[in-house]
Amino acid sequence: MASKHEELAAAQQNGAVSKFQSTYAMKPREGTKFLKRDVENVMTSILHEKLKDKEYDPAEQGQLIKELCTEIQAAVKQMGYERYKIVIQVNITEAQGQGIRIASRCLWDPDQDNFAEATFKSQHLWCCALAFGCYWE
Repeated sequence: MASKHEELAAAQQNGAVSKFQSTYAMKPREGTKFLKRDVENVMTSILHEKLKDKEYDPAEQGQLIKELCTEIQAAVKQMGYERYKIVIQVNITEAQGQGIRIASRCLWDPDQDNFAEATFKSQHLWCCALAFGCYWE
């Protein structure tokens, strides 16, 4: 007799659509809430690892930003935040003494959702990374 998991795998291979019942989970399980401090530590280490020897080059910044977003998102997802939608935003500018203001607006539940930020500054460039964790009910 096939288990439920085997039946589901066979149905998916045959192109059948799976139907799942709602869990009605309105808040994260114990120990899976988005923790700002932990995410910021991971983001800071990634920024330092990837940017410590970089110089600002406008031609390659677009690709570098995509790589940083992908790597940060993968690292945050590995932290086990179940049912959280993780959104990453990275900004890189040339460090020439100028100022910058970054603002974001979100509609969220302040009890479940959170954000984390990390910055990196060198002689050549400045980088700000933001990670938003929005609970997916």
